[in-house]
Amino acid sequence: MFRGGIQKGTVATDAAARKLDNQCKDIAKELVEELNIEGLEYQRKLSKDQIPGNLGACEPDGGAWFFNGELIAVFEAKKQQDLGNAIERWFKNQYICRAINPGVNYVTFCSGEGAYKEGVIGKALAVAHLDGFNKYVPNGNSCYMSKDGYTHRRIKQVMKKVILAQLVF
Repeated sequence: MFRGGIQKGTVATDAAARKLDNQCKDIAKELVEELNIEGLEYQRKLSKDQIPGNLGACEPDGGAWFFNGELIAVFEAKKQQDLGNAIERWFKNQYICRAINPGVNYVTFCSGEGAYKEGVIGKALAVAHLDGFNKYVPNGNSCYMSKDGYTHRRIKQVMKKVILAQLVF
């Protein structure tokens, strides 16, 4: 009997979610090559010894970015319809990253029918985005929402801006 959640043998993704995830991953790789700044490091995921308590996992879609050993930026992709609770998993990774560096820039690109202020994503994330949505909040949580997704150019523009804003030479 099915009691909710993801059924065995299925995945909670669709073409639009995969596209957004892949955009973040691909752009992260592009920025590694393009920026090529001494002290700037990209990690696809955090290792167990980087996670407080050495348990759990954290693999944000756009990676974790470090400058001179300090976690400065994390980029996440979330796609959800206007029902369900998938967005609530966002809090785990954000919590882990804030435990590592309370001033980390945690940036999320949200898409799907629930990606608006009064939608399921906006309602779930409002408490963690008191400065609002669709804008960069230095050393805080920034959430960009677009029901229809993003252009490659837009995601890259935001990611690059956030990374460069954190570099202190």
